[in-house]
Amino acid sequence: MPDAEHGGSVAAKTLDVQAKLEFARAGVAVLRALRITDRTMQYGEFARAVGLIAYGEAWQPWHRQQVSELLRIIAAVERQARTATGSAPLEFERIVNSKGEPGAGVGGTSRIVTD
Repeated sequence: MPDAEHGGSVAAKTLDVQAKLEFARAGVAVLRALRITDRTMQYGEFARAVGLIAYGEAWQPWHRQQVSELLRIIAAVERQARTATGSAPLEFERIVNSKGEPGAGVGGTSRIVTD
């Protein structure tokens, strides 16, 4: 079976609902800690901090998509909760790319939709 070490590609891990919610919950704590410490964190560091990338596991291009998905989940729930709780907004711009620039904004566009 090919893997990244031997020239092949590693398939993206599929995250079930529980895993996504657990990673998102950890992500909220990381975002709050970044605000408190007035720091930024790159996408790969964020993925490791929330447990998405295991110790010794290499960053893969699909991790970026998974991190973006987690941030959208967090933003959607935060948007809904903030209106009821009045809590300080999470600062998604603290998650940055390799150039130190924030990714595309997720806070204003992510929402929970019900039928």
